[in-house]
Amino acid sequence: MSNSEPVDQTSDPNAAEHERPQRVRVLKGAHAAFNEEFSSIPCKLRDISATGAYVVFEGGWFVPDRFMLHVDIDGYKIECERVWQKGSECGVRFIGGKIVTGKGRQQVLTPMPPSDASAQANDHTLARPASDGAASPRPATKPRSGGFGRRTR
Repeated sequence: MSNSEPVDQTSDPNAAEHERPQRVRVLKGAHAAFNEEFSSIPCKLRDISATGAYVVFEGGWFVPDRFMLHVDIDGYKIECERVWQKGSECGVRFIGGKIVTGKGRQQVLTPMPPSDASAQANDHTLARPASDGAASPRPATKPRSGGFGRRTR
């Protein structure tokens, strides 16, 4: 009798091939481009792995069988094939490699330092100013940039 460990007869030698890759939960905006990338549908990535993704499309769009998935925040696009669909949700398999489209945007959430007014409001040792019925002056605000909805020259 040998000292080797018993071999599990139920294990499949190809089991490593059938294991699912690690999925990562994400919430990223993307869009699916089709018709030689002349048409696109907005969508959201809900989870992603090395071989595919779970995608939720906005609205009741028709999802083509093959499309190019653009993930702008990460700066890449990848060719996909629809595997399943249930309503506006679908699972896709990546059939091509990642193509870098540009520098991805960095997504960082930083806490804002407390302003002097909120620090004073939280400090209970300060005495309240006497109220003479007059409205307090508004704090100075910085001018707005020419962002969304504003005409700039």
